[in-house]
Amino acid sequence: MKNHPQHLPDLPEPFHMIAVQGGPFDMGGESWSESSLPVHPVEVDDFWIGQYPVTQALWTAVMGEGNNPSYFKGLTRPVETVSWDLIDQEFLPQLNKTTENARPPGTAYRLPTEAEWEYAARGGKHWKEKAYLFSGSEILDEVGWYEENSHGETKPVGLKLPNELGLYDMSGNVWEWCADWYGSDYYQKCLDKGR
Repeated sequence: MKNHPQHLPDLPEPFHMIAVQGGPFDMGGESWSESSLPVHPVEVDDFWIGQYPVTQALWTAVMGEGNNPSYFKGLTRPVETVSWDLIDQEFLPQLNKTTENARPPGTAYRLPTEAEWEYAARGGKHWKEKAYLFSGSEILDEVGWYEENSHGETKPVGLKLPNELGLYDMSGNVWEWCADWYGSDYYQKCLDKGR
């Protein structure tokens, strides 16, 4: 899997996707949240994930200049105040339509599953050897924006250090949507099913 930029019309910078080599990992843990217990083994296939959260530049290139729902404006800031439905039913279909001649045949943009997102945040195949508390570091200030260091607003993407896969802002700045549904007992059900 080779990393590739996606050149979109009217976008000042390419939209970089990172190839993630799949594999097994132990999903969940106490340091993540109470709802991410019990820890259970998961195996993810190879997948692609955006190097940065979706920026307002990408959002407006896809959805139109007047369609920026973000409260904290800035082309290099992540888009925020968007619902899962808006992403799934409007943004992703339009992104796929816009890029249909620019991406490999048979591929499409989609939200990552929760397992893919967690695996990528933990550094992919490096998850066990690094086992950082945060995505790419033991020190949150090195890799993440949060209430105390962000002045209560989103920040331009990519200002903090990336994790082992070259992914930015996986520990803060904005909450990121995943393709899965949320269930408070989801992790227990996964463990019960053996996946």
